Amino acid sequence: MSFRCIIWSCPCWDCFSSTVCLYGNMHAIHLKEVNIVNTPNKTDLSMPMEKAGVYSILFAVPIALAFTVIYIHRWGTAQFASGFDDLFANFFVFIAVFFLGIVVHELIHGLTWMIFGRQPLSAIKFGFQARTFTPYAHCTVPLKVNPYRIGAAMPCILLGLLPAIAGIINGNGLLLAFGLLFITAAGGDLLILWLIRKVDNDKLVEDHPTQAGCYIIESGNATS
Repeated sequence: MSFRCIIWSCPCWDCFSSTVCLYGNMHAIHLKEVNIVNTPNKTDLSMPMEKAGVYSILFAVPIALAFTVIYIHRWGTAQFASGFDDLFANFFVFIAVFFLGIVVHELIHGLTWMIFGRQPLSAIKFGFQARTFTPYAHCTVPLKVNPYRIGAAMPCILLGLLPAIAGIINGNGLLLAFGLLFITAAGGDLLILWLIRKVDNDKLVEDHPTQAGCYIIESGNATS
């Protein structure tokens, strides 16, 4: 599940794919292991973080591949591979940028839920899960489904799609590589968006406090 057939000239692809898959595994929901428990007023759609699998990558790879094909068609394979070479030119800088990007990713989640869900900052919990070595953002109160969707999608848009589009427009391979990195890292968010795609607008979504996923609840049954 990689672009190796396209970017064979990029010497650091193994670093890229393994690092992103690590975060994706910790940040996603496994389609075959998702826990759906129905109660009279709440549906639990979640699973333990440590069991989150690589299926989230399947949601990000087609998008990243589409950007890759467009870029190569416009600017060529050599310039595309050069962008990844630049991204991995210094391994420690790459790791720092990647993990800083993950922190920003979670901050975007929380701030977007706060703004579009009209919640106080106190309703957003930021933290770091030592067991999986990942930061997280958690909304402690239920949100309308559309603000929840916006918050779930925003990191992919700001850190992934926009840089990738800009890279295609101006031919900047490094900017494209950055965008592809964070599109792939947002695979878990894309998976959650897919899982709640049929949820009615009158429902509320409650971010699960400890697991990957959420509760779907009736608006009349919401509690803070």
